[in-house]
Amino acid sequence: MKAFELYRFAHADGTAKEWGYSDLGNGQAEIRWGPENHLRGHQVKSLREARERARTKMRDGYQQVGTAWLDETGSRVSIPASSPNPKTPVNIAALLGDGDGFYF
Repeated sequence: MKAFELYRFAHADGTAKEWGYSDLGNGQAEIRWGPENHLRGHQVKSLREARERARTKMRDGYQQVGTAWLDETGSRVSIPASSPNPKTPVNIAALLGDGDGFYF
């Protein structure tokens, strides 16, 4: 699963196609494209070229969607929001004992 900068082109009939790239961290980027939520096409290009293509896509009518997580097949993956981790209150008195011989 990788994070992709995602761009979408909406057709008049309500369908959409998407294009995105993921920075691989080594000067390369994985580029994916396909119908909305199913970016099956992929290739690896330089990160510089991927960013230039993104600018071209914007000029061609694509809208930047933001960051999306895609699995290895190019399908969008939902990342659940992390739930708050409730802290269990600590009973200090029980940890320190009855107070005999304890000083601050």
